[in-house]
Order: sequence, then structure tokens, then C-alpha cells
Amino acid sequence: MIGGRTLLQVLGFYAAGSWVVLQVVDVLIDNMGLPDWVFPFAVVLLLIGLPIILATAVVQARTAGSRVPAGDIGATASGANSAARSELPATGPADPSAEMRRLFNWRNTLVGGGVAFVFLITVTGGFMYMRNSGIGPVGSLVAKGVLEERAPLVLTEFASRDPGLAATATEALRIDLSQSNVVKVVEPAVIARVLDRMEIVQEGPLGEELAREIAIREGWPAVIVGEINEAGGRYVLSVRLVNAEDGSELLALRETASDESEIVPAVDELSAGFRERVGESYGSLRASAPLEQVTTGSLDALRLYSQALEADDAGDDQRAIALLEEAVERDTAFAMAWRKLGVLLGNRNIEGGRAIEAEKRAFAHRDRLTTRERYLTEGTYYNDVEKDTERATTAYENLLDLNPDDAWALNNLGVLVGSTGDAARALDLYERSFAADPTNVLALGNQSVQLKKLGRADEARAVLDEALQIAPRAPDMVNRLADLELGAGNYETAAALYDSMTVLGAGSGYWEWAGEEGRVLLDATRGRIADAEERRARGSRFLVDEGWGGTYLWRASWSAWTRLLAAEDPAGAAAILDEALDRFPPETIPDGEAPLLNLAMVSAALGRTQEAEAFLERHRTAEASFERSGWDVALETVAQAQLAQQAGDVAGAVELYESLERSVCRECGLFWMGFLLEAEGDRTGAIAAWEAYLSRGWHIRHILDADGLGSVYESLGKMYDAEGDPEQAAIYYAQFVELWQDADPELQPRVEAARQRLVVIVRERG
Repeated sequence: MIGGRTLLQVLGFYAAGSWVVLQVVDVLIDNMGLPDWVFPFAVVLLLIGLPIILATAVVQARTAGSRVPAGDIGATASGANSAARSELPATGPADPSAEMRRLFNWRNTLVGGGVAFVFLITVTGGFMYMRNSGIGPVGSLVAKGVLEERAPLVLTEFASRDPGLAATATEALRIDLSQSNVVKVVEPAVIARVLDRMEIVQEGPLGEELAREIAIREGWPAVIVGEINEAGGRYVLSVRLVNAEDGSELLALRETASDESEIVPAVDELSAGFRERVGESYGSLRASAPLEQVTTGSLDALRLYSQALEADDAGDDQRAIALLEEAVERDTAFAMAWRKLGVLLGNRNIEGGRAIEAEKRAFAHRDRLTTRERYLTEGTYYNDVEKDTERATTAYENLLDLNPDDAWALNNLGVLVGSTGDAARALDLYERSFAADPTNVLALGNQSVQLKKLGRADEARAVLDEALQIAPRAPDMVNRLADLELGAGNYETAAALYDSMTVLGAGSGYWEWAGEEGRVLLDATRGRIADAEERRARGSRFLVDEGWGGTYLWRASWSAWTRLLAAEDPAGAAAILDEALDRFPPETIPDGEAPLLNLAMVSAALGRTQEAEAFLERHRTAEASFERSGWDVALETVAQAQLAQQAGDVAGAVELYESLERSVCRECGLFWMGFLLEAEGDRTGAIAAWEAYLSRGWHIRHILDADGLGSVYESLGKMYDAEGDPEQAAIYYAQFVELWQDADPELQPRVEAARQRLVVIVRERG
């Protein structure tokens, strides 16, 4: 007995207390992102404390026993023997020494336990502080300022005498690092484009020297170099992070593998160590979310698909597309991966042919899918491939009958509803989608579009801010916010956001191009048309490299509009259009990718009516078996109105423009009708059309404004002046002068004329 408790009871109390302590430590590790060694450290401290607890209990028990009166030892005896026994010495344990009693007492033991855990907290806190502050050998590279977070890194091929092992290790490391939220590996497709510009045909593995040159050219800071060596029947794998500029070693790690089967696990260890040393949180390294529950027989393909969805949620569609492409290589019948690949490619609006092909592949394998997967696949196919809105809607509604809170079905149905012009119902569907999946930033982005349609720009901005709190590095959300600010006239804010897109999209040719495209619109809006065309030419190199002729033609058609409407330069507009048509003849581009309606619009406006009619006819032939989308209807209406205007049928053109009020592009008719009526001398009608246009803030205002906002302001000033309303004229002259104050030199005479007239009006009106 120890103090009235058996030894087993004391051990039980200590074990229970230790269990509680370890549970608390485990929770702190998970929630605070502490390193894994904290838990075993706590276990060691508890094990050290166990003999101290037992020693204290024994010493205290013996001390208490030695204080029992001698006569009590034989209290149960009787008669004469009682007195005799009272004179015998105690036969229990020896009395602990005074020194032992001072050392092993409960106060000292409790204080010692507290000191031990203060020591644990101090060591752990000190380690985390040094790591996060970049102090000493445990400081991360990001914290030390050696690397920026998500800085693009070039991954070389592992060097090995066995090419198969090298390829396996390289791909395993690429996949592992792709899961990181700190490390960003440049995609092979981007490397290939750089090599093309270097005029190098790369036939063998990418080595360190060439990788460093690529990184230096692109401004990427470092390269990852791997090596596999065989020694004594074992494999030694090493990874080095090398400074691109001077070749200095920033980080070196090594793992061993007993045989070939251990190569991939060894790479996993290298990857984890690499991510840790660079600066990834321990919580992120430790996280292992369940894989998506979709139909595929390949575990590798499922992992890649799950990683792709995570990348998409974070806004990194470039990596998501690359992962999905690899997933369908591993399982060519992976319908859900094909479907998602088609959706992501289609969302870019620049790879229509590839998107449609992917969605066809998904649809072909729909019979092996679950009910939910089949409805999603059918909905995507009918909407994107067959343009059958009714069947697509039915598929998503069937899915919602099974599960009213299916986030994907709600979002996709919102897209269909939004295309009909019902912004309020589409917004409700997107809100329900986000409520069902609060990580779905795409639903928030889609909400912002509908809010802009409804004239609720402040709410749209708040929704996008929320999306960027969830996914701070999502370039798509940054792009949407930049477009909103551009349409609202917040030009400096928009410029900063577009520039940040190129940083976020470093290594992703698409988002770098998209950031440049935003600046093209901004420059054109402010009359810097030469800068806009220079940026367009620079960005177009990406489109040419990728062979995206349809997007090249689409971009050129809008640049031609800018040259025609803003610069009032029909010859320049025709030159832009002709260059694009010569580079990518529309007949060489698959149906669905050539922007035939955009080409018809600008050709008609330039008076090239036969060319415009040919574009329209090809569009009708190509789309004969499809249900036309709302955008098809709107763009074709504008083209027809332009043709009517060229034929002198002003009333017919006005009627066509007015019909757009019931379309998905209500502002389109007002914008172009203003130019028509101004040309016809109908100042009252032109003023009414453009005033209505300016009162609306919708999601393509930033595109239309680039084509002619300056000209609209200038013309309104002149027309109000002619109508005898100098006050209103002054307002628009002032807006025109402010907007175009830094316009191209050849446009400055128009700005100066407006400025001079504004001075006269102000002087006359006092």
C-alpha cells in the first residue's frame, strides 16, 4: 500500500493524466501546425516523470509509516503479549533519510513536472520562432528571404544510370511538390515554350546547366536538381536547390532506398523535407484529405484528379489542367477527369476544340459512372457540345432531385439560367451552391457576375473580396475584381490588380497573357492605343506559340473595333483584321473555335459586307444542329444591324439594336446604336442611347469601354453643346479630357479641342 493506494492505482492515475496531456498536445499539434517531434518529446517527458512519481509516492508512504506509534503495530494482540510486543522495533521499511524526504516530496514533483512542460513549450516555441523568422539552421528559406513564397522553380530530371528510375523519381517528386502551397514547380509545357524561344530542340533529360539558363531568362530564382546513385545494392537519392544565377547551393537533402520498390517512398520523404525546409507549414505537410469519390480503377489517376480539384479551388487552373491531363493518361476511360478537363479548358474561352473533345470523351464513358456522375457529365455535354440547354437543364434538375444541396449541380444550373438573362434566379442558385460548399470560390465568382448584371457593384466587390480571402492566390478571382474596377472607372486599382495577375500566374502562360489582356483594355480605354496594341502583340506570341488561332482572331477583332471607334481609323482597323486573317485563316480553324460572329461584326462595320455575310453563313451552317446560346443571338444581332446600317436601312438597324434589350447583352444595343444615330445626325436619339449605356454597370462594360468610351464622352460633349446645353456639355468634355489626358500624341488634338471648349464654357458660365 502507498498512502492508502495500491501501486496499481497510482500507475492508473498517472496513465490517465498522461493520456489527457497527450490528447491536448495532439490537438495543439494539429491546430497550431507544430512539428511532429513535439508529440514524442512530450511522451519522453512523461516517461521520465513516471519513476519520479513512483519514487515520491514510495518515499512519502514510508515517511508516513515511520510516524506510526510503536504500540499500534501490534494493536490486535491481547493479554501479556501486548506489552512485550510494544517493546519490539518496527519490522516495516526503513525510515527514509531526511535528504530523500526533502528531495522526493509532492511539492517538488509537481514543480518539476511544471518545469518539464515549460521546457517543452519553450523549446517548441523557440524552434517555431526561429523557423518562421529565418534564424539559424532551422530557419526556412522563405523566412530567410532566400525564396519568395510560390516562386517558380525549374525541376530537372533526376540524374541516374537507369533512365526508368530517373523518370519515375522525377515524376513522383513533381506530383508531390504540386501539392505544396509554398513550392511552385514550372510546368513542362511552359519549359517547352521557353526552349522554343531559345531555338533549342530538347531531346534528352533537362539537366542543371540548361535549367539554370531557362530560369535566368524567365527571372525564376532557382532550380531543383535530383540525383540517384547506387551503392552496395542500395540507392542514395539526393535533391539540391540551386540558385539560378550563380549556381550556389541553397538546400541539400538525401534519402536512401533499399531497392527499386523503395524509390517512390524515398522521394516522398525528400519532398516532405524539401517542403519543410522551404517553409511550408507542418499542418499542411501533415494534412491528408480523403480522395474524391469518383469512378476510376486507377489509384494514381484518382490522386491526380483530387489534386487537380484542390488546385482548381485555389484558383490555379494551369496546374489543375496539367494534373487532369496526366490523370486521363493513367486511366483513359476516367470520365469525370475528362469532364473536368473539358470544363476548365472551356472556362478559358480559348481552347474550345480541346474542351469539346474532352467532354465527348467523358460522355462516351458515362455508362460506367454513378448516377450523380452521369447526370453531371450529361449536363456538361448537352450544354457545351450539343448546345441543348433543355436537356442540360433536365440533367442538373434530376441531380438536384436526388440531392438538393449538390454544389456542382447548383453552380452549373446557375450558368444555364444566367445565360438566359435571369440574373436574379442565377444569383440564388450560386448562393445555394456556395452555402453547400463554402470552399467553392467559383460560385462566389459567378455571384459577382450576376450582381453586376443587377447593378449591385458594391456587393459584387464584397463577394470577390470574400473569394480572395478563401483563395488569396486565385488569379481568376483577381481578374474578375480587376474587370469590375475597370468597368467602374477605378483605373489605377484595376492596373495594380492586372499586374498582380501576372505575378500570381508566373509560370502559367495563360494567366500571364490574361493579365496583359487586362492592361490592353485599360490602355485602350484611356486612349493609349499604341501601348494597347504593343501589349496585344506581346501577348499574342503566347497564342501563336500555343496555336490558339481562334483566340488570336477574337482578340484581333476587338482591337480592330478599338482602332475604328476610339481612334476613328478605319484603315488601321482593316490592317489589324487582315493581319489576323492572314495568320489564322478562319477556314483552317475547327468549328466552335473560330469567332465567326465577332469577325462578321467588324467586317460589316468596315463595309466589307460580302466577307461579313460569308462569316455569318459559315456560322449558321456550323451551328445548324445546335441550340444557339444567348451570346450567339446577341452577337449575330449586332452583325445583322451593322449590315443593315451599311445597306442604308437605319430603321432596321435600330430595331435590331433595340431587340438586344431582351438579350443577355442589354448594353450592346445601346452602345452601338449611339454610334449609328450620331452618324445619322439624330442627336436626341444618340444622347438617349449613350446616357442609358453609361447608367448601367454590367460585366462587359470594361470591354465595350475599351472600344469607345472616350469617343462616347467626346461625342456627348459635342452634341449637348450643339443642343444648347453647355452645362451638360462641360461635364462630358471634362470626363473626356480626364480620361484621355495621357492619350496617344495623334489623339491629343481632339483632347486639346475639348479642353479649349471646356475653358470657354467655364469662362462664359462664370
